[in-house]
Amino acid sequence: MSCVFSQVAIDYAKIEARGKSFTSRLKSGNIAFLKNAKPPEGTFRYSDLVAYKNDLNNNPDSIRFGSYIEKSETTADSYAYNLFAFKIKEDGEAKYYFTAIISMDVSSEIYKVTNPYLFTQKESLKSWWGHTFGFYHESNSEAREQIPQKYIYKVCPPPPFKE
Repeated sequence: MSCVFSQVAIDYAKIEARGKSFTSRLKSGNIAFLKNAKPPEGTFRYSDLVAYKNDLNNNPDSIRFGSYIEKSETTADSYAYNLFAFKIKEDGEAKYYFTAIISMDVSSEIYKVTNPYLFTQKESLKSWWGHTFGFYHESNSEAREQIPQKYIYKVCPPPPFKE
């Protein structure tokens, strides 16, 4: 008796589409749905999103967007779509407006969002960036190489601090 195991191919386009769909209002500056949110402490502030919306309306060319898909290091059948928005200030430092991470369970045909995260505060952005740096440069390089280039931001995003 032989047993054959087959792994379902991951549909990165589906992950990206679901992530984009989930973050489209935020990316376009439609933030009203977050006004009365009660986010976990240290994650995001609505006032930070208002500043983003104002900059988006007044100087949209200064804002850079990026995204990448990653496989979870800790949860099988889980991937995340990461969307981030930043600008480079005159002093060369990156000012991040937000980072949104949409975690998905990809174990069935319908990819289900399991955890959405939104960060605007400095410490949470620093933590996200540390994780992202690892994805681009450290032990996760093997995991990154398994994801098609089309779904990876071309370079490691700049750090959200100048230390």
